[in-house]
Amino acid sequence: MRKRWAARPVPCLHLKSVSELHGLPESIALMLARRGYSGKLLEDFLNPDINALSSWKNLGGIMKAAERIVRAVANSEKILVHGDFDADGITATAVVYRALSELGASISYYVPDRLEGYGIGSSSVKFCEENGINLLITVDCGITANEHINILNSINIDTVITDHHQVGDQLPFAKAIVNPALDGDVRHSALAGVGVAWMVMNGVYELMNADCSSLRELLQLVAIGTVTDVVDLIDDNRILVSEGLKFMRRAPLPGVSALASTASVDLESCNSSHLAFYIGPRLNACGRVGHAKEAVALMLAMNKPEAEKLLAPVEENNRIRKQLERDVEKQVKRLTAELKNPRCIVFAGEGWHRGVVGIVASRLVSRFGVPVILISLEGDHGYGSARSIPGISIHSLLGVIQDKHKILNSFGGHPMAAGLTIPGDNVQSLRKHLETMLSEEKWDEYLGSVLYLDGSLEEKDYSIETVRALERLEPFGSGNSMPVWLARGAYAIQWRAVGKSRNHLSCDFKIGSGIFRAIGFNMVEKQSLFNGRIDLAFTLSIDTWRNDGSIQLMLKDIRRTGKQNS
Repeated sequence: MRKRWAARPVPCLHLKSVSELHGLPESIALMLARRGYSGKLLEDFLNPDINALSSWKNLGGIMKAAERIVRAVANSEKILVHGDFDADGITATAVVYRALSELGASISYYVPDRLEGYGIGSSSVKFCEENGINLLITVDCGITANEHINILNSINIDTVITDHHQVGDQLPFAKAIVNPALDGDVRHSALAGVGVAWMVMNGVYELMNADCSSLRELLQLVAIGTVTDVVDLIDDNRILVSEGLKFMRRAPLPGVSALASTASVDLESCNSSHLAFYIGPRLNACGRVGHAKEAVALMLAMNKPEAEKLLAPVEENNRIRKQLERDVEKQVKRLTAELKNPRCIVFAGEGWHRGVVGIVASRLVSRFGVPVILISLEGDHGYGSARSIPGISIHSLLGVIQDKHKILNSFGGHPMAAGLTIPGDNVQSLRKHLETMLSEEKWDEYLGSVLYLDGSLEEKDYSIETVRALERLEPFGSGNSMPVWLARGAYAIQWRAVGKSRNHLSCDFKIGSGIFRAIGFNMVEKQSLFNGRIDLAFTLSIDTWRNDGSIQLMLKDIRRTGKQNS
């Protein structure tokens, strides 16, 4: 599937003065200006400061939530923190558990497995009853759990909801609800579930006049959950993740250190990419193919020996997850072979593990640039994961379909990602209705894979110094993607297929008067273009494979020089 290459607009700024003021190469100054950063916005972006974090009091409902939790701690009530089985929910559970344990609370935690389903369910209610729970605190879930919260109310168990998912038609009758989806505060709007939970703990600590230093250390868990949940790394999220990475580098929690070690991540130079591709997926794997409580236990480990002991099941889950993922991806690849410019993709398959279909769906979104729903069929029921693209809210589309046609059993999530359950016989109807909705012309500007280019580099900018300057733009992720550069008229000097499946390309390119190494993952078919001049789209990094201090181009796409966008 060809990508359309689109350049960001060129601003009218005195780039030389911006470059000199902030000590940046002009190419990077131009790139930041294209993204809308100048003046005070640029200053704040380059210097994320924990002291500039929005006050916890700005979140709607948070004072009421904090006061109820403080009362529970003071009165030695039994508190249960109820999480979700993904990395956001796992880290949020660990944040609240560790924070309230530090205050001497009588606290336990509960995370359902994937077979129980998302959020508060019958098993959750039963656990509360059997363990004499007085207060249930939800993290990364609860906003649509009306029925089960009503049951909890009937047996005198209070609930405080902290969540960030889209709300339903009616809010639950909880003692307090904290969810930025209900607020108009822009700086809080992108918080992940773990970010919301940490803010609530800030309120609790302040009301109790407690020392916040231990709470600050938990920002490393906030960083992992925030990055892994693929929320926008702007405003408060940028500050939270930046601060969390600082703690991770100098004083990592034992569980975080163990995860980094098994993933061969050097925490002293850890960045958001390490969280997204190495640490976060290992936590997610537990909820996908094992049980998330194994990951929570690791995040709660108090010392190195304990963490090393708890690491084994997490690593085993990750190994199983990768194999299951490959199995599903192989089958889906055959199904996509005949697709011609789809506007959406809806596939279902028996034997697909429901814990990995979301990962494969995300890759299809990246490849085709359209909303994707993959459904695991188990008997008469289907369990699906939906992923979307900027500008098209898959949660809203599913809401419209359900309102009109009533074909889903349940659904929930975000504009960019959702989960659903559906009778197997209704999958074809879901595909038809989604295709019909997305056939409207108004969606044309969003559909299709687009690669946004941030500009070109001067020849002198192909250097370690530029990579170091780019590190000032960390953390990268959703809302702050790593800059993609354009090199026109390059020549391939030499290349070879690498990797276990020989599907990656290792290349040397002549750009201007210099020769630079590059790697293109899953790009082996692009070598057919190497018989003439080519244009390269790439990010810039240090070559950690050779580890000789040189730079490397991480290829995003290749096309013949002079070829128009298509």
